[in-house]
Order: sequence, then structure tokens, then C-alpha cells
Amino acid sequence: MTVPGEGPVPCRIMLIGEGPGQKEDESGRPFVGRAGTILSGLLSDTGLSRDHVFITSVVKCRPPKNRAPGKDEIASCIPHLAKQVEILSPGIIVTMGRIATAAVFTMLDIQFPSFKEVRGKIFHVPGGKNGSGIWVIPVYHPAVITHNPPARSTLEEDFRRLGELLEQIRAEDGKILQGD
Repeated sequence: MTVPGEGPVPCRIMLIGEGPGQKEDESGRPFVGRAGTILSGLLSDTGLSRDHVFITSVVKCRPPKNRAPGKDEIASCIPHLAKQVEILSPGIIVTMGRIATAAVFTMLDIQFPSFKEVRGKIFHVPGGKNGSGIWVIPVYHPAVITHNPPARSTLEEDFRRLGELLEQIRAEDGKILQGD
């Protein structure tokens, strides 16, 4: 099944993962399995809910045997993701995991040395429909906690950084984020 994503249109915040897993494939909704439960908790800790953000993935269909998507699969889905970004016009994109980060950085023409070097940092891409550009925050994928529970504190730190950026944007431009 195709899992295009869900959330408000337009959106201020867009979260992008790698691709749908089995639960997502069965339901047609993004991040509904264990990683989705973790993501919902992280959003809540940041003062957001799933209703405040648009959630999608780089690839829109589950790769066979839930393997990582290949370069050809990513290349065939990037035009769809780019169109989503154009239509949704987010002010912030949170990339979740190495594959999503590499794909989005390539799409937005941001240099991607390695996930380790960019994770947890905030990048600004000028332009966009609203003229204020897009902030990009690479974070660990929520599923990392299911395989590596000690990584929870790092993932929570990543989402605290998102909360800090939201506060900075509110303070600087005085705009209310959608869903606030």
C-alpha cells in the first residue's frame, strides 16, 4: 500500500522518515507502529501533537522484507517528496534517520558529509514560498530506541532542540504556528 503521509495542509512542521514499515503498510498511515508511539511521545514533550505536524517518508511504499530503500527507490520517490514540500510549504523539516536526512539534504542542495556530522544541528535553506526559508533538523529515527534504548536521551535532546527552534521562531517573528 502507498503511504503518502498525513497532517495539516499547509503545515509549519514536516517530519520525514525513511519509509513505511509493516504497520504503516497495513494501515496506510505513517508512523503507527512502535516508532510512531515513540514519535507521538516526543512530539508531546515538545508541546506538539500529531495534529500539528505533517508526517511522511522519503519512500511511500514498504520495501520488500522491510529492508532499507535502495538508491533507485529513493530516486523514484524524491519528486513526490519535493512536490509535498512545495505544496505544504513547511517552515521546519525534521529528518528522522540517516536515509531520510541524506535524501532531504540532496533534495534541498545541502552538503551531507555524514549523519553523525549533521545530526542534532540546525540548517537553514533560504527561499521558499514564504521567503523565510526552511529550517532542517536531522534527528535520530524514533525506532532507534527499540534497538538501542540508551539512545533515548539523545533522541529526546534532538526533539528539545526542535522545541527551542519553535520558541526562537515565535519570539523572532511573532507568528503563531499552526495548531498553537
